[in-house]
Amino acid sequence: MATSFQAVAECWRIVLIIVERDGSLVLVVEPTRTLVPCPQCGEASGRQHSWYERRPLDLPWRGHTVRMRVHSRLWFCDTPACPRKIFAERFGGVLARYARRTSDTTDLLTTFALQAGGEGGARLARAAGVPVSPDTLLRLLHALTDAEQARSPRVLGVDDLALRRKQRQYGTVLVDLETHRAIDLLDDRTAEVFAGWLRSHPGVEIIVRDRAGAYAEGGRQGAPDAIQVADRYHLSANASAALDELMRSRKRHIEYVTVAEPTDPQDGPTPTAPVPPPSQTQQHLAVRRARRSARWDEVRARRAAGYPIARIAREMRMHRRTVRRYLATPTPPRNRPAERPKPAGLTSPTLQPFVEYLQGRWQAGCTNVAQLRREIAAQGYRGSYSLLMQALQPWRGPRPPPEPGRGRRRGWPRIKRVNVRWLCLRPPDQLEPYEHEALQKVLEEDDYLHAGYELLQRFRHLVARRSVRELDDWLADAIESGLRPFVSLAHGIQDDRAAVMNGLTLPWSTGPVEGTVTRAKLLKRQGYGRASTRLLRRRLISAA
Repeated sequence: MATSFQAVAECWRIVLIIVERDGSLVLVVEPTRTLVPCPQCGEASGRQHSWYERRPLDLPWRGHTVRMRVHSRLWFCDTPACPRKIFAERFGGVLARYARRTSDTTDLLTTFALQAGGEGGARLARAAGVPVSPDTLLRLLHALTDAEQARSPRVLGVDDLALRRKQRQYGTVLVDLETHRAIDLLDDRTAEVFAGWLRSHPGVEIIVRDRAGAYAEGGRQGAPDAIQVADRYHLSANASAALDELMRSRKRHIEYVTVAEPTDPQDGPTPTAPVPPPSQTQQHLAVRRARRSARWDEVRARRAAGYPIARIAREMRMHRRTVRRYLATPTPPRNRPAERPKPAGLTSPTLQPFVEYLQGRWQAGCTNVAQLRREIAAQGYRGSYSLLMQALQPWRGPRPPPEPGRGRRRGWPRIKRVNVRWLCLRPPDQLEPYEHEALQKVLEEDDYLHAGYELLQRFRHLVARRSVRELDDWLADAIESGLRPFVSLAHGIQDDRAAVMNGLTLPWSTGPVEGTVTRAKLLKRQGYGRASTRLLRRRLISAA
């Protein structure tokens, strides 16, 4: 708001600030210019016709809504050649013609719409103090223009995007890989749509894509001189899919293997944990216990020396009953009373009529609280089950220690079932030693699976090293192996050999495109699944 007033300080001034009952503010603004240029001919006019009031919405102040009350004036244009005889006063780029809000407010609402969409942006705007409807924010999004629409990227990344959930409707995301910015979103992923976009945007030199045939054909039709690059990640994913198809087609009877996961090799007794230092309360209780034991020893020592009880009590400042209790106990007194014999009497008045019956049943061996409640309920008990449970809990003895043979002992292996598909597709450096042993055992039992696994690992290594020489040997071995999924993969790589070679030699990849697809999914879900492709395209491009 300060920027707006600085830009038109020579046009108006604030004459009054009104605070409404709801906390909103009203700024009364008066124009200050004596000569106003005509928007048609540009000649200044000093003859006022009339005035009218405008009430645009301005930027909020500390969460409170701010509205302006602008006295806009009408002027005569005295230029004979000008077709406009009466014109309204303009306020530059701060308050547009017929606008219901200032330009800064429109920019703020546009930012809310780009970041949170229609519904979410309206909630943010309402909390910030700029009440607006979701439809207004959507209109602001549709009114945006592409700043870089005329510029074609030199390096183009392309990938598909699911536009509707549970429906086979896909779009195409186009990303400038040099700036990592989304430049367009197409309604389909066919070769004709992609080729048409390339024809209307000449200048693309490199096309980075996955192994989809539609994009390869569209690139050849729309930009025949462009260099096509196959993404390395998708190449490795195709090889993994070939091994997965091989395992599924053979219908292995063993889908899981049982492996023994070893524990800590240093078997033996569990080391004793260090004893924590005593707390302040424990230290205080220990001091009191030592003082009480010392007094007990002193009382018994004086009694053994022939002192009478009255003299001991007088000299040690104790009561005679305390002296007698110390002399009667063979051990130093404890700081808590001894436990009462079980079963004891129940203190609840509701259970008093049934104490003798419950004690007899407990002594007979019935310790099931639910059964006891049913029995005393037949005799007139109207209390709750929880009351009976809490009352009978002290009758139960301490829990017995766990049996030494139950549970898994320390040092014993933990048996687990591992999916064979998971073992074969996971990188070998991420497997544990016992998983390596299980995998080798599975591969030794199946020659075809062993051959496919070796082809997959070789292909991963040549892609990681970007070795073009090893690619020819691998293609020959894959065709000679007779494994149908790998034979199909080898023929597909040979048909797309130029793009695969460029993928191994050039540094470009579809990583930024995958990130843009993830962001597009977030924007799509913020629209609650009802946003059109046009609106999704607008948010994806403008928010990049």
